Amino acid sequence: MKAIVRNILLACLISMFAFFGAVGRKHTKDKMTEAQKAEARKETLTCLAVAFIACGACAWRCNVLYKRINEEREYRRRFNDYSRNASFNRRY
Repeated sequence: MKAIVRNILLACLISMFAFFGAVGRKHTKDKMTEAQKAEARKETLTCLAVAFIACGACAWRCNVLYKRINEEREYRRRFNDYSRNASFNRRY
C-alpha cells in the first residue's frame, strides 16, 4: 500500500510542475514572432503531454501494484486455511 501512495504522490508532483510549466509561462503576444509563438505552443503541449503521461503511468502502475497485493492476499488466505485444516486433521 505504501508503494501505491508513493506512486500517486510522485505523479502528483510531476503533474504539478508540468502544469505550472504549461500555464505559468507568460507569453507577450505582441512582441513575439511566428517562430516564437510556434515554439511557445510546442512547449505548452509538451508540458501538458508530460502531465497526462505521468497520470496515465501512475494509473497503470497502481493497477499493477493493486493486482499484486490482491494475489498476495489471496495466497496468504489460502495458506492460512490450509494450515488450519492440516493441523486440525492431524492424527498422532
